[in-house]
Amino acid sequence: MGERYRSWAEREEIIRSLIAETNPKPLQEFHLTESEEVYYRARSAKAIAALARRSSAFKAYYSLPTAKPFAYVVGMSLVTSGGAIGFAIFLLFMKARGHSLPYPLLAACATVAVAAIGWAVAGWNTHRNTVRQNTNNILFARFSQTPFGESLYRFHKKFGWAITEPVTSKEISGLRNSDSEEDQRAAAAAVYILNYFESIASGVLQGDLDKKIVSDNVRGFICSYHDKCYSHIRESNKKNPKTYENLIKLRTHYRNP
Repeated sequence: MGERYRSWAEREEIIRSLIAETNPKPLQEFHLTESEEVYYRARSAKAIAALARRSSAFKAYYSLPTAKPFAYVVGMSLVTSGGAIGFAIFLLFMKARGHSLPYPLLAACATVAVAAIGWAVAGWNTHRNTVRQNTNNILFARFSQTPFGESLYRFHKKFGWAITEPVTSKEISGLRNSDSEEDQRAAAAAVYILNYFESIASGVLQGDLDKKIVSDNVRGFICSYHDKCYSHIRESNKKNPKTYENLIKLRTHYRNP
């Protein structure tokens, strides 16, 4: 059975509820003038309407918005080869009008076009291989390091393995303030692991790491630790939207549609 359609009004209410969830100050505390209140209310209504319009295209599957660092090189190659081809067409057009065809210039245009395309292809192969090698090095080197293994051990010793036993911010804060060194290390281990996966997610979104290699090798790890620490991740992200921002996006992408 398909999901029910959410009306425009319902989507606006969802957006208002999410905004109100951040517990903003009451409007009266700002002591707005009548003109200011009209100004802010009008623009707030427009912003909510715009978000509701954009949310109408919501899909269960979240396509990861990864950066394309090599796009600049491809663009420059297309501009260069396109300019050379365009100039060659201009020369052929001039020949059709009775002018003599300067074959050396035509050959130079062909050389520039082929060189630009070859440069892009060679650069793409080098870039792809470098990203793949870098991804493998980062993933497998970290798992072979002693601090990472110790963090996993301390994390599961304290919090267990079951995802149904969530790790909360209150619990981590309590462990940090504990007099027990083991508790403090367990809290540090949880933060260390989440920060590691956040760095992996950041690399994937920036295009510095190969998303397929990451998915094939550590997707289960990312989903497992994110879901177990979801309460802490959500509370931290509510305090600062940049905290675990990339990890949340990557986990959303891994969600089954």
